[in-house]
Amino acid sequence: MKALVVVASKHGSTLEMGRAIADVLGERGIEAVVLPPGKVTSLEGFDAVVLGSGVYSNKMLPTMTALAYRWGDQLTTRRVYLFCSGPLDASPQALVNLPLEARTLARQTGARSVRHFGGRVDSSELRPTERALMRMTGSRPGDYRDWPAVVAWAAEIADDALAA
Repeated sequence: MKALVVVASKHGSTLEMGRAIADVLGERGIEAVVLPPGKVTSLEGFDAVVLGSGVYSNKMLPTMTALAYRWGDQLTTRRVYLFCSGPLDASPQALVNLPLEARTLARQTGARSVRHFGGRVDSSELRPTERALMRMTGSRPGDYRDWPAVVAWAAEIADDALAA
């Protein structure tokens, strides 16, 4: 069994989550390859695909939506799992609404599981416009990722993929 973990990450936080998911899959006997969307040249040989994207202003990153458009037909023939990272708030209320693109992508690919996790931001990594947006929205820098939830979800993916 082989899985492709495709992660669109602006500052690296979502990529860290994708790598953690790949590690759990590997521990469960699934060979996992992590790539950014722009480096995916084929889905051949992959039984499962995990798609992950950072969320900014309630939108997935454009590289993920472009990948879904480019590989949409092939994604429907594989086990697909989808996660989003962000907003900068781990409260249940903040994580209720998946971005429209994520809901559409989940529906189009027949995603078997969809999760929305809190994100992380280090203000030293931000451009001035991003800092201004954080001030306007009242967002605060910090790490809102729930690592036990990420690891548990990855284990669920492994169980589901291996049950095929």
